Amino acid sequence: MLKRLIYILVFAIFIAGPLMFCRADLSLDKKSVQAGENLIIASASTKIKNHTTPKLANLYYKWDIPESKLETLARYDILIIDMENQVYSPDKLRRLKEINPNIILLVYLAPEEIRGDSGSKSGTMRKKLYNRIADKWWLRDSSGDILAWWDTNTMINITDEVGTYKGKTWAETLAEFVDEELLSTGYWDGVFYDNVWSDVSWLSYLKMDFDQDGQAESVSRMNQEWRAGMIEILKETRDQIGSSKLIFGNGGEYYREYLNGVLYENFPEKGWTQIMNNYKYVNDSLKYPSVGIINSNTDNSGKSNDYQKMRFGLSSVLMHDGYHSFDDGDESHNQAWWYDEYEAPLGDSAGDAINITGSDNSFSTGVWRRDYKNGVVIVNSSNSSYKVELGGEYEKIHGTQDPYTNSGFFVEKATVSAKDGLILLRSIEKIINTTYFNGSFARIYNQYGKNLRSGFFAYDDKFQGGNQVIEQDINNDGKAEFVVANVNQVKIYDYLGREKYSFYPYDERYTQGVNITVGDLDNNGTMEIITGTESGGGAHVRIFNSKGVLINPGFFAYAKTFRGGVNITVGDLDGNGTKEIIAGAGVGGGPHVRVFNSSGVLINPGFFAYDLAFRGGVNVVAADIDGDGVDEIITGPGDGGSPQVKSFNKDGQIDGPIFFAFDQNLRDGVEVAASDVDGDGIAEIIATTRDVFTLSGF
Repeated sequence: MLKRLIYILVFAIFIAGPLMFCRADLSLDKKSVQAGENLIIASASTKIKNHTTPKLANLYYKWDIPESKLETLARYDILIIDMENQVYSPDKLRRLKEINPNIILLVYLAPEEIRGDSGSKSGTMRKKLYNRIADKWWLRDSSGDILAWWDTNTMINITDEVGTYKGKTWAETLAEFVDEELLSTGYWDGVFYDNVWSDVSWLSYLKMDFDQDGQAESVSRMNQEWRAGMIEILKETRDQIGSSKLIFGNGGEYYREYLNGVLYENFPEKGWTQIMNNYKYVNDSLKYPSVGIINSNTDNSGKSNDYQKMRFGLSSVLMHDGYHSFDDGDESHNQAWWYDEYEAPLGDSAGDAINITGSDNSFSTGVWRRDYKNGVVIVNSSNSSYKVELGGEYEKIHGTQDPYTNSGFFVEKATVSAKDGLILLRSIEKIINTTYFNGSFARIYNQYGKNLRSGFFAYDDKFQGGNQVIEQDINNDGKAEFVVANVNQVKIYDYLGREKYSFYPYDERYTQGVNITVGDLDNNGTMEIITGTESGGGAHVRIFNSKGVLINPGFFAYAKTFRGGVNITVGDLDGNGTKEIIAGAGVGGGPHVRVFNSSGVLINPGFFAYDLAFRGGVNVVAADIDGDGVDEIITGPGDGGSPQVKSFNKDGQIDGPIFFAFDQNLRDGVEVAASDVDGDGIAEIIATTRDVFTLSGF
């Protein structure tokens, strides 16, 4: 309670920096899949398994990808992109996968229509497809006129009434085109077929005449013939492309045994209850790996700031395990809009959605809740607002786009408007698996430098304020120990806070302070404790085992005459499975970062993280903040510097965000730590300060 009161007081006197959020896997054990097929599609299924909640899709039907949208588009989990991009933006397709190795790229085309001017679009994929279409394959009405339902897009007769051309049906021709001209390029993980309708009765006004007998087909025959034709397209496509590629469709749960994914466009156009139950059905029933996508949009209004409409779609999707898409609408799927909620680190689901205003399990109209490891999602599909008792304290998203809804405040109840949704996060009150100063104020940032959460005080009342603390399992017994350093001594406590070992890493008379970090330097399963001195001591790095026994007398990271101390961390900077020791000069030294092997041998003379003339030293931590399996070096200036955080690779090249963790006019420097706060396998950057009054500029 005291910590919360302190937090509220501090929060009231300063405005936190801008925040956004970093972000139920599909099981690899789905019983309906044979073992052989599981292995064949491992690449796509592994990517899908690696997607974290909220899972996001985007429809991008523009023919090229501008540089200005590339980085944002790469942040989506699934991108459905027009096939012309392999002509006009092939380099961008390659870069999307370089930036995000887990991205699923699906090539977009329609199986039952083509642009009316495709025959004159020289050099395009549409021209190539158009050249394969026989004249007799155009869909005509009872008068013999070629039909179009969307603008000037010419429709194709997908039924078997029109026969073959050059020995192939339309289904075979289309599937061959997809395989030979599109998927063979290596850009795509699969194909997305638009307009995979199972019911075409709504097109009866077109008077379709499949067999060209001068008579419009009855509604029942229209549906029967159309479904048979669409099934042939999907079957032929699977036969052509094999099991290693995905097949998605816009609509079409009727074709569930042929599709990996189904998109529901213009949500909730057909009614919230119907779409939600269909969405749940396809997530559970499609060909493995099964994916349901819901697209909500602005009804072509262009209002990207319609946050309520976005939240309603996203929170509805989060009631099950699919993907959300939000854009302008079906007239222009070419946006790259990004929202605060997209980065909410919810983690895995903690169970099914529940109706808190009713007792039924199907998605009837009402207020629904779903709990996640790191938070909770509420969606109100009713026509009136509803106050939800949360059953505990949660934290609102700390966002910049809709600060009223996403205020960062702590709440135990929340009112959700009609046709709206809300994402709340479980509170964080401690730092684990990294070094921090006990009692410091912390902010959490993701790999893009976006502030993830409201700030909090990292304080463990078992230990003295100002001491360095690490809470981590260092002896591989499955329970966290506490490693605590004061002015001259390091103590090791068990998980109950009972002191087990203590040692003086330097002369007992030395009282200038001890820096600590831990890491398994010899890959024996237990952690070593690595120490450095604070300002006033030599830059002497020493290594102890998990019981505090000296195993390496150490080395001087900088000149033996330097008395500014040394900041230390460990990390695997080259991805070879062995950790290096990273040193940062202490106060009085330049912002010089150096890298040593586990024995203290210099392997990289280092780099200067900030201005060469700066003499406040540099704080360091190493962690994998982008999920590539290699640790980055994160730095913060020492005393006298601005609170600017940077990320580097092992060679001193910028390899991540650059941002100010606190007011950029402050000159107290910034301490840096890193830990996987939300359990998604990617470390977050934790910036801390020991002077809480600097937060308000006082």
